Amino acid sequence: MRRAVPVVVLACAVAGGLSGCRVGGDDTRATTRVTRTASASACTGAIRWGRVNEERTLVAVSRVVTVGKDAGDVRLLPVRVRELVPRVETSGAGLSTERVLASLDKRLGDAFEVAGPGRSSATVEHPDVADFLGGSGRFVSAWGVRAVDASFTADCGGTTPVYGSVSTWYGSSGASLRCGVDPAEHGDKERWVTEAYTLACGDGS
Repeated sequence: MRRAVPVVVLACAVAGGLSGCRVGGDDTRATTRVTRTASASACTGAIRWGRVNEERTLVAVSRVVTVGKDAGDVRLLPVRVRELVPRVETSGAGLSTERVLASLDKRLGDAFEVAGPGRSSATVEHPDVADFLGGSGRFVSAWGVRAVDASFTADCGGTTPVYGSVSTWYGSSGASLRCGVDPAEHGDKERWVTEAYTLACGDGS
């Protein structure tokens, strides 16, 4: 797959400000397959959400590549930083994973479909070829997904509600960074971008 990356001034999609990177991605729908789980006593009561936190999270970064002005297409292979695997935990039996994830989808909005059981963030395809359009310097690519952590309670009959939590993810994002142009100093303070820059371009200690 192919991306065109401006290299004279790399701009992040953050409040229109200039920075040392270009960020892109699609946080809309992630195709998932949910495995049905059998339950002897199905819980069909209402699910109420407590804290729902979303944050773009770094999952892969390339090694630094030195690019000459005549380099043209350059391949920047992703190296995994972390893997996000969906997880649902509950205090009691009877509440299906499908119901929890469907309720979370509704809570987030119809445009989003979170990853279900077995869908690792490592399955996301990362564009790994960039055309640097005559630019030169030391460059690195980074990739992320939007992580979701949420807590909930469900009415399952009886006097004790079922409490639980969900950790999952959806969508994908990409950033092209130029070493020596710190994105945090140019208006982009998203943690996944600054983490990628520090890992790949930092001076170390």
